[in-house]
Amino acid sequence: MRKFLFTKKMLSTVLIIVFMIATFEISLNGVYASNAPTTSEKQTVTVAAGGGNATAPWTVFVPQEITIKSGDTVVWSNPTEDSGEPHTVTFVLDNNTMAGVVSPLGVSNTTEFAANPPGSNNEPILIPGEDGMNTLIAVNARTFNPTVIDSQGEVQFMNPNAKYSMTGDEKYINSGWFLPGGQEGLYPGSGNTFSVTFEKPGTYGYLCILHPWMTGSVVVEG
Repeated sequence: MRKFLFTKKMLSTVLIIVFMIATFEISLNGVYASNAPTTSEKQTVTVAAGGGNATAPWTVFVPQEITIKSGDTVVWSNPTEDSGEPHTVTFVLDNNTMAGVVSPLGVSNTTEFAANPPGSNNEPILIPGEDGMNTLIAVNARTFNPTVIDSQGEVQFMNPNAKYSMTGDEKYINSGWFLPGGQEGLYPGSGNTFSVTFEKPGTYGYLCILHPWMTGSVVVEG
């Protein structure tokens, strides 16, 4: 029986063949990878509006600046413990639409107001006027309620805990007052969260209209 001799030359040939096969597989896998469909799942990012507790409530957004992709959503909530400290998320995209918290309104001097609930220590601020009119000092609905002023100047009110899709050409977007869960009764009609889906790249600054030094920004990448 003849013995089979595995020479150095044969070993070298085998190694070359193995290398060629491995290289071909890697190249083929690269083609498959480049042709594979890519998925871009939309993300939801949460931001705390305020925090702390009744003794030391925070007036800061955490995190103060975030970076997201177009189509992602940001959800703000108020985590302040044992405190009815309200906050807002307000985008003033046109300086002419800046809204004050207090709103002076003309009202007939024959109008009567009743405390709610009856017997509570409540009374409106009324300033006597002329020509049968008084001035009522009230909370501005465009800061208290979730509100949008579109590019045409049309005003739209939304429900508490609004979820809004932002195109980027609005003039004013406001969350309304929102508080920690279970404390909405302190300000009837208020909410707990506010959600915005950002459709257009850009940098969007915002503030809490009740604490104007409390600011944040959302950087939206394409």
